[in-house]
Amino acid sequence: MRSAVLFLGVLFPILLASCRERTAASVSASAGAPATPAAVRVAEAVPAPPPPTPEELEAGAAALRERAVLMHAIFGTKFNPAANEASIEMRAPDEPDMSMYTIEPVAHAFLPNGDAALVANALIVRADRDGIRVHTDGGLLNVFILRQADGRWTLLKHHANVARLGTWERIGTAKFMHLAPGKPGLAMLYGSAFQGYVERYLSLFDLGAADLRDLTGDGIALSASALACEPADTETCYDVTSGWRFAVSASGAAYNDLVFQFRGEEDSKKDVRRKGAEGPRLASDITRLDGAARYAYDGKTYVLVEGKNLAKSH
Repeated sequence: MRSAVLFLGVLFPILLASCRERTAASVSASAGAPATPAAVRVAEAVPAPPPPTPEELEAGAAALRERAVLMHAIFGTKFNPAANEASIEMRAPDEPDMSMYTIEPVAHAFLPNGDAALVANALIVRADRDGIRVHTDGGLLNVFILRQADGRWTLLKHHANVARLGTWERIGTAKFMHLAPGKPGLAMLYGSAFQGYVERYLSLFDLGAADLRDLTGDGIALSASALACEPADTETCYDVTSGWRFAVSASGAAYNDLVFQFRGEEDSKKDVRRKGAEGPRLASDITRLDGAARYAYDGKTYVLVEGKNLAKSH
């Protein structure tokens, strides 16, 4: 019997937090809904999502309880259930010195062999932080692999500070899926928004690997938008989104291929009057964007083998 019962008296602060998605590693062989056409000049109203059902609320609460059990198994009394975090000393990426970090659980899944994979964000401890995060810094991805024996979870492996992802010192959204038959994996979806420019990326990790690393290299561009672009400005306005999925490797590689479908618009503007004292007068010159790209694993990283990544072009 899992030790979640021991925490019922201290988990209410956690249950009030935003519920992060927990899925089984075997449920998804593809991800990303097909993208819809973008609107460069006029943003379309998006209906508000429906409120969560009682079943969804209970599922979210159950996931938080499970994560609390895993965090306690890893950190013991160093886990603060009220704050939903723990402290640990680790090395920063590419730095020899040890530093204190706050570990924030993000998502978890139970792998086909029964092990648990806990994905967490590491936030460096600063005396002057006071709840402030640096928007230009990404979070640090940490993955903990645990195994249950005699009703108790024990830590098998800690993949520490694997990659710096995202912005505002957060790693983004975690999705669990198979990278190939029998190879459970982790997809991290993250991005940035700065001065009206929004970008989103995908990184992949093999949860069964001895050493976790980003199989995409530095991430594959999923979308790119210049939301603050003004029609009267000379710069090109654009809005590109994509849907993505796995496909059986065409080359027999260790991991499935990645297939992307891009859609969007690009407004490169055009001068409809000769330059004079008043300067040029610009008018929209919209180009519809629609294309596909295929990435394959070459033994080291995912590389583009077909088509063009329209989000990366910007």
